[in-house]
Amino acid sequence: MLKLDQMKKITGIRLPKHSKSKSLAALASVLLAVSGCGHSSFIDTTGGGHQIRAVIAGNHSINSQPGRATISSAFGTVTVERSRVQIGGGPWNRIPEAVPVELKISKGKIALTAGSVTITQTIN
Repeated sequence: MLKLDQMKKITGIRLPKHSKSKSLAALASVLLAVSGCGHSSFIDTTGGGHQIRAVIAGNHSINSQPGRATISSAFGTVTVERSRVQIGGGPWNRIPEAVPVELKISKGKIALTAGSVTITQTIN
């Protein structure tokens, strides 16, 4: 955390003594707002017979059912079934049954690992 003297050097502003806590709170909220712009969610779910762990940037939705899990975000959609996976509207890819699936969806990239299978897709 920045000390008052460090804040004065960075901002060039001299603060009254009674506003130290208000100034520190304002600085902290600005830092949180800036760092929170690209927040990601960490998801644990099951679907299609797989344990699915996902890191998804931005807003998303998850539809988990015993036979299928569909994970959507502004950056793409991934559908996981028992022995196959589909990224976006692309072709289905085979994956081993009942293995954990790790998924990362971020701006410009979707990466999926299921057992020994790794699928990466770049998104415009």
